[in-house]
Amino acid sequence: MHIKKSMKMADVIQMNYMLIPVIHRFGIELGFGDKTVDQVCEENKVDLNFFLQLVNAYHDQDYFPKEELQSIPVREIIAYLKMTHASYLNNTVTDIEQKIKSLELEGNEDKKYIALIRNFFEGYKSELTEHIMREEDVVFPYVLAVDEIIKSEQFTDKNKKVFESFSIEEYEEEHDDVEEKLMDLRTIMIKYVAPPANTNLYHSIIQDLFRLEEDLNYHSRIEDKVLIPKIILMEKSIKNLF
Repeated sequence: MHIKKSMKMADVIQMNYMLIPVIHRFGIELGFGDKTVDQVCEENKVDLNFFLQLVNAYHDQDYFPKEELQSIPVREIIAYLKMTHASYLNNTVTDIEQKIKSLELEGNEDKKYIALIRNFFEGYKSELTEHIMREEDVVFPYVLAVDEIIKSEQFTDKNKKVFESFSIEEYEEEHDDVEEKLMDLRTIMIKYVAPPANTNLYHSIIQDLFRLEEDLNYHSRIEDKVLIPKIILMEKSIKNLF
């Protein structure tokens, strides 16, 4: 069942609670009463079409409206990707770290194995942070410069310098698989480490890793299947213009 603008936003969450962080990334907070998706998006100045395409893609793995997403303005896509980055670093990764630290503080006989897991996750966090900073500092400014050139149909000293310093094809070639290390950690925890005394907390960490990997996979699809092809076409248009 696809999510429609006439549905109550509360019913959307009742249908799939995993959409709570996705909705939050649009700046929409809980407490919207019986308002519809359309009403909530209008009140929060959120592009309704973009919102519907994203939540439906998260809700249904077989739903990926590439053509519809290609029609979304570049700035909307970048704003959402930035909010997702902030969510990963400030919430999801921090929460997992805290749970791992809680296991360590219990001081049981499994401490050395928990330390191994912590070190592995810290390595993953470092890679993820580096990946995100690369996008925030280099890729996204480039994408926005390309968008500015297309809209104005002219170069400024600033956007010309950015445009000539990079290419989205470079990013496509170097686009890291940040999920691989996460998968390795999850596999170690499931196959090779006996659960500590606090199995509930241990299982909760594994579940969090699954959810993070799933979210990252979708995040990568937006970049690989929507943003990159869109910018490649825009680059070609600029080269034809000048």
